[in-house]
Amino acid sequence: MRPILFVIGNFELYSYGAMLFIAFAVAIIWALKEAGSEGIDPDHLYEVFIMIIILALLGSRLTFVFLNWNLLFRGEPWWKIFAFREGGLTFYGGFIAALLGGLFYSRYRKISFLKLLDFMTPFIALGYAITRIGCFLNGCCYGHITTVPWGVIYPAIDAFPRHPTQLYASASALAMFFLLRYLRKFSFFPGFIFIWFLIFYGIYRFIVEFFRVSGAVFWVLSPAQLAALLFIIAGIAVLLWQKMKIKDTRG
Repeated sequence: MRPILFVIGNFELYSYGAMLFIAFAVAIIWALKEAGSEGIDPDHLYEVFIMIIILALLGSRLTFVFLNWNLLFRGEPWWKIFAFREGGLTFYGGFIAALLGGLFYSRYRKISFLKLLDFMTPFIALGYAITRIGCFLNGCCYGHITTVPWGVIYPAIDAFPRHPTQLYASASALAMFFLLRYLRKFSFFPGFIFIWFLIFYGIYRFIVEFFRVSGAVFWVLSPAQLAALLFIIAGIAVLLWQKMKIKDTRG
């Protein structure tokens, strides 16, 4: 593990923060390059990305702090709440905050929220894939002890090989990125790409959580798995509803 990439004087560059920066940078550059061909105003994207960066960071960090207050933050200095470069973000919190911000922005600019969302969704998966590499370097979000040959030892935890669940997540998100871009050819209704992201993300997260160290809150399911099930059910329900609408229209 390499939580700190390098040190220059009193400055320490944390690997998680570095990968988070790279994730945003790659997603922004790639999205801006394709915006015109997809009918998206690049000027709107600049504004959206600034808003998303702020809301995603705040939402994901504050959600993580809330969920881990007693375990990690009670009695600690207040500034630890905003120690982003040390890691500790909850994807769901940042995801929801960014969605709400995007909805507000779309109404303010009088543009299609679902069109913008479909365009942005593959880049959410790409950024997620890069950020999870930061989790691996930081040594957080690790898995259960295992005997598989690709098990990784996390020295800060113990001396036993564990599932590198961060890399499972990164590989899954990268596959999502390419699948979602392919599905653009079959976009039957506004929000189609986003709905498939919910389903893909839900499936990946539900499976990987069985290999990851996380507390169960219902039967053997973790909070992330319960949220993943909601994503899958909601996504499938919307697809079926849209399919019925198309069938009724053609009928």
